[in-house]
Amino acid sequence: MRTALFLALFGCQSAPDRPVRDERDSEIRRYVRRLESKNASVCLDAVDYLPYFGADAVPALVEELHCPNANGRALAAATLARIPDGRAVEPLIALLDDKGTLELNVLSDDGGSLHGAYDNPLPNFVRDQALFALRSITGQRFSSRADWTKWWGGSGTAFEPRPRAAERRRLPDRAKFLRGLRVCIDPGHGGDTHKRGYKRGPTYASEAEINLRVARFLRDDLVAAGATVTMTRDSDRDVPLETRAKAAEGHDFFLSIHHNWSPRLDALSTTTWYHLTPDHQPAAMDLARHVEKEVLRALDLDGSDGGGLMSDGLMYESGFGVLRQLPPDVPGCLCEMTYYSNLATERKLRDIEFNRREAWGLFLGIVEYASYGIPRAELVSNEGRMLKFRVYDGLEDRGAWAKPFKVFEELISVKLDGRAAPHEYDAKTGTITVKHDLAPGAHDAAVTLVNLHKNHSLPKRIRFEAK
Repeated sequence: MRTALFLALFGCQSAPDRPVRDERDSEIRRYVRRLESKNASVCLDAVDYLPYFGADAVPALVEELHCPNANGRALAAATLARIPDGRAVEPLIALLDDKGTLELNVLSDDGGSLHGAYDNPLPNFVRDQALFALRSITGQRFSSRADWTKWWGGSGTAFEPRPRAAERRRLPDRAKFLRGLRVCIDPGHGGDTHKRGYKRGPTYASEAEINLRVARFLRDDLVAAGATVTMTRDSDRDVPLETRAKAAEGHDFFLSIHHNWSPRLDALSTTTWYHLTPDHQPAAMDLARHVEKEVLRALDLDGSDGGGLMSDGLMYESGFGVLRQLPPDVPGCLCEMTYYSNLATERKLRDIEFNRREAWGLFLGIVEYASYGIPRAELVSNEGRMLKFRVYDGLEDRGAWAKPFKVFEELISVKLDGRAAPHEYDAKTGTITVKHDLAPGAHDAAVTLVNLHKNHSLPKRIRFEAK
C-alpha cells in the first residue's frame, strides 16, 4: 500500500488574465515536474492524476521522457501507458536501452521521518516502464528496441492507439433523475500554490488543489448522468467570492467544495454548511441533508466526532460570503469534506482514489436529493384579480400508482411581492387559487411546496402582470 509523504513540489500562481488553456497547461506541467520527486506520494499522486487531462498532457509527458532525472523518465512512461496516444511511441522506443533506476522515499507511519521504500532502487525501471507503455498503447508484444524500431518504421505509423477500458463506475439507476438539472460547482480557494504554508496539511498537501480534483471528478459523474455543470474555476486561480456566487445565476443549485482545518490534529468529521437559518432557503437544507448523509457513508465517517449539518452563522454573523452572495433563487451549501490538518486523513487526500470516493459521496447525495423529487408550481391562469397555479410534486412522471399532487397541503406557502397571500388548494386537481388586489403592472409570486419526501420547491420567482 502506498504511504503518503512529505513536501510536494509547487508551481507558480497563474496570472488572473491568462487564457484558461495556458492555466491548464501550467497545471499539467506542475504535475509532470512532480514525477521527478523521490517522495513516493508526490510522484505517484501525479501518475494517478495526469491521465485525467488526457491528450492535453501528452506533450509535457513526452518532453519529460528526455529529462536527466530517471524518476521523471520512468514515471512519465508509466503515465503515458494510461493515455493512448501515438505521439508517445517514438520517444518511448528511444528509452528501451535506458537502464535508469527508480528511487523512492516513504514517510514513516508516525510522520516523523523519511526512509527508502522496500526493494529500492529498482534497476532498469525506465526501460521496463517504456516497454509496458508501448505494449499498452499499441497492443504489440515486441521486446527489443530493434523489433520496435522495425515495426515503427514499417506499418507501425498507421496504427490506431488502443482505447483504454472505461474507468467510470456504474451510475445508479436513480441518477437518471439528474437529467436536465443545472449545477454550479465551486472548488474552494485557488491561486495560492505560491504561498508557502497557506491552507496546507502537515506534509504540505494543498487544500485548493484537492478541492479542484474532487470537483472535477464530481463534474464528470454529473455530466455522465445528464446534468449541466458549471465550475467557478477549473485551474489554480483565485476567483473573487462575488464572481463565484454570480456564476450560479440560472442554475438549480450551488455546491461549494472545501476541506477543513483544526488545531486538534486528530479531528475527523465532515460538515455541510447551510446559510444562516433553516428557514432562509429550505431547498438548500434538503440538498445539504442528503449530501451530508451520503458523504459520511462514502468515507465511512458515520462514527466520527462533531460535524453534521451546521449554520454558517456559527462561523460568521452574516454567514459565509459565497453563500451570502448567491442569487436569491439559487439554493446552495458548502461541504467541508474532511480535515487536511489530520496527518492520517491528509495521506488519504493525496490518493486520487480517495478523492474519487469523496466526489462519489457528493454525487450520491445529489442523486438522492433529485430522486426524492423537486416540487414546483406553474402559473396556469391570470384572469382579473385571480391567479391559479398548477402543483407538481416532482414525482408525478415516475409511473407510481398513487394519485398525483403528493404535497403537504398545510405547508403550502404563497407570497406576492414578498408578502404572504391567502390561498385555496384543491387536492383533486392540484390547483392553488390566489385572489389579490394588486395594482396593475409587473409583480412576482413565490410558491413554496413540500412533497411527501420532505423536499421543498426551489426558490424561483414567477413573474406576472396584474391587470
